[in-house]
Amino acid sequence: MTNENIQHNKTNGEKLIHIKLEYKEGIQSKKDLLLSEMNLLKIVKCMKRYHLLREEELKLKLRLYRKLRELNLDMKRTQAILPELQIPRILKKVVHLKEIEEYAGEENYDRDLQKELEEIQNKLRELQ
Repeated sequence: MTNENIQHNKTNGEKLIHIKLEYKEGIQSKKDLLLSEMNLLKIVKCMKRYHLLREEELKLKLRLYRKLRELNLDMKRTQAILPELQIPRILKKVVHLKEIEEYAGEENYDRDLQKELEEIQNKLRELQ
């Protein structure tokens, strides 16, 4: 940028700034401007694609929601039609015992983890 001239615009009363550029600077500025426009157009294209995909996603979600609601109503109707299941007391006790055994198995698993953790800590102490 070598020379700056400020002139008054007679129609608007605004100050205009003129900047003189070297030929190479002018070409590079035009390239930069065109690249910026190209990038903006790519961004607009991506945004349009995003909006289309988002709209499609929302339509699919709405459709899924309606199908799930319909399925839920069908399940409630089916449960209302079917007789209620009567489980004998003996079977209820067996189910309860299985739950207790599963819970005890989880405690053993936790104990095993704790034991392994202690072994690793001991090995670390030995290395120090």
